[in-house]
Amino acid sequence: MNNIKKFIEKYNLNVRSYEEKNNIKIIDTDKGKYIIKKSNNYDKDLYKYLTSKNFNYILEREAFDNYEVYPYINEIEIPNQEKGIELVYVLSLLHNKTTYFKEVKIDKVKEIYEKYQQQILYLDHYYHDMQDVIEQKIYMSPGEYLLIRNISLIYSALAYSKIKLEEWYEYKIKQKKERIVLLHNKPCIEHFIIGNQKSLISWNNCKRDIPIYDFLYFYKHDYMDLEMSTLFEIYKSRFCYTKDEKLLFLALISIPDKITFTSSNYKNCINVNKVVKYVEKTRNFVLKENEEQQEEYHNEFNK
Repeated sequence: MNNIKKFIEKYNLNVRSYEEKNNIKIIDTDKGKYIIKKSNNYDKDLYKYLTSKNFNYILEREAFDNYEVYPYINEIEIPNQEKGIELVYVLSLLHNKTTYFKEVKIDKVKEIYEKYQQQILYLDHYYHDMQDVIEQKIYMSPGEYLLIRNISLIYSALAYSKIKLEEWYEYKIKQKKERIVLLHNKPCIEHFIIGNQKSLISWNNCKRDIPIYDFLYFYKHDYMDLEMSTLFEIYKSRFCYTKDEKLLFLALISIPDKITFTSSNYKNCINVNKVVKYVEKTRNFVLKENEEQQEEYHNEFNK
């Protein structure tokens, strides 16, 4: 409460109501509504930096202790797919406005390669061991049966991911420069507000890195509710990945989650179905990307 009192006293506000919702505090005052949210990584220069780049889709914030305060925006209700389109417009603009290039560090490339190579290898062994255990049972649970029926999809996803990771590594170690942008790092529908202005919120995890991680997070967070191929086309029309970025993006997006069985058959079925749906949707997404890439190569060859 001390952080709220500091804010109220600083601006001489008369509070009309106060509520807590999803780990945030909302106060209604005579000068408008404000959101107070805990933040352990507040960057006081972020707003100034982005506005200096003519990126105006961030709310001006103020820090109080370990909290940040920004204006409350009454959202306009629009379909999620439309909201997703607006989000990728803003995301591509963020990446365009903050792009710069730096020298490729081979040690960093090897670190990324080894990290995801180990993850893919671990998951491959994990699912093969799980399959061996399940197939030895006389009676499978519903979740186990659902997994075994679809296990080949998971193996195919891991194999594809491994191929693309190898292609990325072989290409990347020959490069001298790489593109860096400011990543929001957690872009998704719930972190994008459309009201009297459009704003990306929750910048606590922003960082500078290669561009692919923003759309990767967006895809993994909202793939069940949105048609991602269309959104990716819109994003690419404004910020197209380089060859090395595309290869790593395809490698990472294809890695399925780890399924852990619990004592609840109901939860197990939900968890397995979620991973299977992810793999199926991502396979279709990747196939579309590969078709377009093959068409580009074909057109280039026949010029």
